[in-house]
Amino acid sequence: MRVSREWRYLEIGDFLLIAEAVTGIPAEVLGESDRVVSQADSALHVPQSGFAGTEVYPGFEDKAAILCARLIQNHPLPDGNKRTAFLCMIEFIERNGFRLRSRPGDSPSSIADVLVGLAAHTMSEQDFIVWVTGRIRED
Repeated sequence: MRVSREWRYLEIGDFLLIAEAVTGIPAEVLGESDRVVSQADSALHVPQSGFAGTEVYPGFEDKAAILCARLIQNHPLPDGNKRTAFLCMIEFIERNGFRLRSRPGDSPSSIADVLVGLAAHTMSEQDFIVWVTGRIRED
């Protein structure tokens, strides 16, 4: 677990641009929706949340996974939530100097199955954190 570093978090503008690329809906249009902005913004702040000076998700892998999980669960978009959440997680990982690497057996369909499991609550956030942790590598 990587801790004690100044992480570069995603902001709502980052989310809207990624969502535009996934959905084809202009970021400006998405940004006019109170639901999209509030649900996405809420999820974007979870990785940096804390109480009394203690981070809820201190490890980098935890932060990356919980970002994706909460974007999926908050469901801010009319369509494309899982794809957008996964790409937001990758952007967060890469802007902090890491890469998400596939493991033997990973395929686009197996990754989609993981994201569907997360959305359907058949995969727990903790299991998803473990899944992500096994795939993050330093650049």
